Amino acid sequence: MELNEEKIEKDIEILKDGPICKYFKNGILDEDLNWFNNNNFEIIEMNCRNWNRKNAHQNLKNALNFPDYYGENLNAFADCLSDMYNERYKGLILVFRRYDNFVNEDGKFAEAILDIIARKSRVWLLTGQKLIGLIQSDNPDLHFPKLGGTSPCWNSAEWFDADRKK
Repeated sequence: MELNEEKIEKDIEILKDGPICKYFKNGILDEDLNWFNNNNFEIIEMNCRNWNRKNAHQNLKNALNFPDYYGENLNAFADCLSDMYNERYKGLILVFRRYDNFVNEDGKFAEAILDIIARKSRVWLLTGQKLIGLIQSDNPDLHFPKLGGTSPCWNSAEWFDADRKK
């Protein structure tokens, strides 16, 4: 049976290529966030413009409402992310705006956070929930290696390089 691309829901459209999706234009990201909001997803947005190794964990803790005992390391991030599973929602959307700034500050650390989200997403899917990371970048050429085993793709509206021109 062939899937009609027009009928595929936004969550499935993204997850078929991996749980991390990149966006260049904020307007397209906002349209997709509206879809997720209307389809019972919890959405948490973070502006990563001034993130660096020293403040990223504190920013994550505040935005994701992690407990006071959050250890502010990657293992603690993975553990606390697992605890965010909430059956009231269809899933959780983590939005990182201006992530390219964080990548420029500390690419390996920024990549490690996305890799954890990608790996945890697989576990969530096995239990019926969806965990998706949406990365907005002001750099239309932002690239990551495989995260959680897959390389993040551009969203369908900006898949072609020409669609990400300012």
